[in-house]
Amino acid sequence: MRRAGPSSFTVHARNPENDVTIGEGGSVAAPAFGPPNVATFEDGRRNSTLADYEDLIKLTQLQDQLQVASYTTCEPHDVDQAVKHLEMISRSLTLTDKPVMSSNYGADRAKASLEMAGIVHDDPDLSEPYVIGLANSVPPRRWDARMAEGLMVHARHGQPIVVSPTVMSSASGPAPLAGTFALENANILFGITLAQLTNPGTPVVYGPQASNIDVRYGSFATAGPERALSISFTGQMGEFYDVPTRAGGGLTDSKTVDDQAGAESMWHLDVTTRSGVDFVIHAAGVLDSYSTVSPEKLVLDCERLRYLERYREGYDLSEDAFALDLIRETDPDDHFLNERHTLTHSKSEYLFPELYTRKSYDDWTDAGSKDGFEAAHERVVELLAEYERPELDPDVRQDLDAFVEEAKADIQS
Repeated sequence: MRRAGPSSFTVHARNPENDVTIGEGGSVAAPAFGPPNVATFEDGRRNSTLADYEDLIKLTQLQDQLQVASYTTCEPHDVDQAVKHLEMISRSLTLTDKPVMSSNYGADRAKASLEMAGIVHDDPDLSEPYVIGLANSVPPRRWDARMAEGLMVHARHGQPIVVSPTVMSSASGPAPLAGTFALENANILFGITLAQLTNPGTPVVYGPQASNIDVRYGSFATAGPERALSISFTGQMGEFYDVPTRAGGGLTDSKTVDDQAGAESMWHLDVTTRSGVDFVIHAAGVLDSYSTVSPEKLVLDCERLRYLERYREGYDLSEDAFALDLIRETDPDDHFLNERHTLTHSKSEYLFPELYTRKSYDDWTDAGSKDGFEAAHERVVELLAEYERPELDPDVRQDLDAFVEEAKADIQS
C-alpha cells in the first residue's frame, strides 16, 4: 500500500453552503451513532422510535455545531428491521440539507444508501462524495463479511469510509494500552487497504475507538482517562499516515444528564479538539457508554462545543483591543460600563451561553429554579417548534419515495 488515501476530502451536501471538508484543520462533528435507547426529560429511558429519529435529525439540522447528520442517531424499534435503513436514510436526506452518513452493513444496504444519495443530488453516477460510511471490524482480528462488502461498495463509488474498530482493553484486546493500540492499528490498516485495493484513492478516515472494560463490573468504559489517551493516539497516527482521523466525542458512561455526563463529555470534547481529530462522531447526545441518546444532552453538548470554539478563537491583540487610551482617560475610581467602546466590543468579545445560567440566584429562582436538564428540555421543545424542512424539488422527492417503496416491496416480498 503506497498511500492510505487522500489527506483531505470534501463531502457535498444538498445545500452547497453546508459542504464540509474533512482533513484540513478543525473538527467536523456529527451526533450520536447507534444507540438503541433514547432518554428524555419527560419519559426517562426507553426504546427509541422512528419519531425520535426524526426529531434528532431535525435538531442536527438546527445546530450549527453539528455539520454532519449521523445515520443511526438512534435505532428505531417500531419499524421493520429489514427495511429500517430505507426509512432512516430517506428521512436523513430530506429532513436535513447537511451531509449525511450512510448504511454500511452489507452490499445491499450500502447500494441503497448510495442510490438514494444519487437521487437527491441528481447525480446517479455519484461523481462527488455525498455520504460517509462507517465500517467496524470485529476485534480482536476479524471482519464481518457484510461490513467488508459495504466498505467495498462505498469504495467502488468513491464515497468516503470511516474505518473504526472498537478494541476493548482487557477483553477484545490486551490490558496494556500499547497492545490495544497496535491491535486497533492492524484492524484499521486492513480496512484501509481493502478500500484502496477496491478503488485506489478512495477517501478514508483513520478511526480507532479503543477503550477498556471496567474489570470490576465487566462494563464498557468509554469516558475514562484511557479513552482520552486513545484519542491522542489517533491524532498522532493520522499525522503519521497523512489521512484524516475520527475519534472522541461528547462521551460519558453516566446513565442520565448529570454532573458526570457534563464533566466527562466536556473533557473528551476538549481532548478531541486539542488532538487535531478531523471527524467527530458521537459529538453530541450520547449517554450510558453509547447505548442511549438524549435530545437534551444533544443541545447541552452543542453548548459545550460553542465554549470550545470560543476558546480556540483566542483573543484580539490589536491596538483597539488593548484600549490604552480609554484606560488613561478613565478616572481611577470610575468604570467602563457606559463606554461606547465597551458596548461595541462586548458583543463580539464574549460568548453568551444559550443554556447555562448566569442569572443572580434570585432571578434564577424567580424563573423556576431550572437545572440544566430542564433548561435543555425547554430548548429542545423550542427548536422542534421552529424547525422548517429544507426545500427539496417535488419531482426529486417523488423519485426518492418511489425508490424507497419499490425497494421495500422487493425486500418484504
